[in-house]
Amino acid sequence: MHKLRLKFSKNGPIKFIGHLDVMRYFQKAIRRAEIDIKYSEGFSPHQVISFAQPLSVGATSDGEYMDMTVNTMASCEDIMNRLNAVMNEGISILAVEELSDSSEKAMTAAYAAKYIIKFRESLKPDFDWIADFKAYLSQDKLPAIKKTKSGEKEIDMKPMIFDYSFDEEHESVTMLLSMSSLATLKPALLFGGFMKSKGLELDNSALDLHRADIYKLCEDGEKSYIEPFITDDTSKRFYLNV
Repeated sequence: MHKLRLKFSKNGPIKFIGHLDVMRYFQKAIRRAEIDIKYSEGFSPHQVISFAQPLSVGATSDGEYMDMTVNTMASCEDIMNRLNAVMNEGISILAVEELSDSSEKAMTAAYAAKYIIKFRESLKPDFDWIADFKAYLSQDKLPAIKKTKSGEKEIDMKPMIFDYSFDEEHESVTMLLSMSSLATLKPALLFGGFMKSKGLELDNSALDLHRADIYKLCEDGEKSYIEPFITDDTSKRFYLNV
């Protein structure tokens, strides 16, 4: 058997399809592509696949991940070509990598996500939001109220922001945010706090979100860094606590 990790994009109108429908879409695509997928045992066998953190409905991405186990295969490239041949417009397989038996699932290995964020043209603030957002991020603490299964709790968003940079020409900000089982910072919560600091409320559909990639935690001697799940570009590494 072979454990594989697939990187795929989600763009165009299909961004309005929810996570459960994306899962069903892939199950059908795998059958159409005639991939020798492994099935679970028991009375109700299902394909052995799992996804990284779900993407918000309405957001686009060039860095989504799915793990799957196949019984046999010719090559990773063949798997990618077979799936792309049956994919509808909007979802494309960008890379396929074989994993070791000890590799963590994408869902549990996720540590951070990189987003490109801007306001939708019709819902753009009537002030220089980039200048004010820079000032907001420079504060020592960024308090917010986060809703959890057990209720609400106050958090500090500042430690969950690993890195950010602004593109003033395109009026956007690229942010590397925590996204793990221990701490997840959603862009909507961060921008909601920013707008609240201005005495305003964030419209639920105001943000144009694009997830560029999902990152895993790695060790380099005594140093820790994060990098995309599938990459051979060491320049994409971001070292923590340096």
